[in-house]
Amino acid sequence: MMRPAAVTADLVHDLAAGSHAEGITDLGVEAAIDHDDRVLLIAEPGPDFTDDTWQLPGGPVLPGQTLTDALHPAVAAIGLAIDEITGYLGHHDHPGELATTRVFRFAVTVTDPGAICRHAGTGHRWAEDPDSPAPGPAGLPGPVITPAAAEPQLAGWLRARARGIYPDEAGVELLIGHAVFLDRADFTSRFITIPGDGAGLAVIDWRAAIAALDDSLPCSGGENRMLRLAASLADGIPVNLRDALTGIDDRGIQLVIKAVLHASGHRPPSGSHDHF
Repeated sequence: MMRPAAVTADLVHDLAAGSHAEGITDLGVEAAIDHDDRVLLIAEPGPDFTDDTWQLPGGPVLPGQTLTDALHPAVAAIGLAIDEITGYLGHHDHPGELATTRVFRFAVTVTDPGAICRHAGTGHRWAEDPDSPAPGPAGLPGPVITPAAAEPQLAGWLRARARGIYPDEAGVELLIGHAVFLDRADFTSRFITIPGDGAGLAVIDWRAAIAALDDSLPCSGGENRMLRLAASLADGIPVNLRDALTGIDDRGIQLVIKAVLHASGHRPPSGSHDHF
């Protein structure tokens, strides 16, 4: 990896202030996570949700956040935790229809690089750093690509129960794609029931699950919002979109967009239930 500049409070302030002085107020960050001379890349869906590209993990800088503040939720979104921000690597601009977004890249280390393998739904690879020396004659092993974890059996049963009603299907797919609550025993044991006739169907008590968010179903703010959005689609439970949509990471927003399209009749092809 190229030699990074030291990250200081003055540097972080000057980077943001300099961008604002240029009229660029939409800011983002990227994390170059280095481990064993390789850099972590994350699979990101293309505009049509089918053509993946490999990107550094990143996210927006929200109001009130510094650049380094914004790195932590961006890395947490893929199941990792930052150990140290080791340097600043530069920035690049992305012109848009309404505004230009400036993305700042930082070198970081994480506490447990192997945790990415346990984060369901995140396709990833450890790629050789293009700035590192070329390998010797023996070469280096190819990048490790980890597909999304297998879906729980409940996913198929929930799909079978919702089949044919687009909003129900969309809510269920949002919950499955989010890949959090179906792996929690305190959710599946309390809010999912399976008919006794063994018909391969399962149903979610959405209203009970939403009520439990207030006291007995602890989760992060993003997880809370995703469950509320899924319940709104599947069971018509009101949700504050202003709050819900502004508190979700990029991967979550992509899942929500896909769910909204599904609910409106743009159902994905059969068998295309891939996680983002």
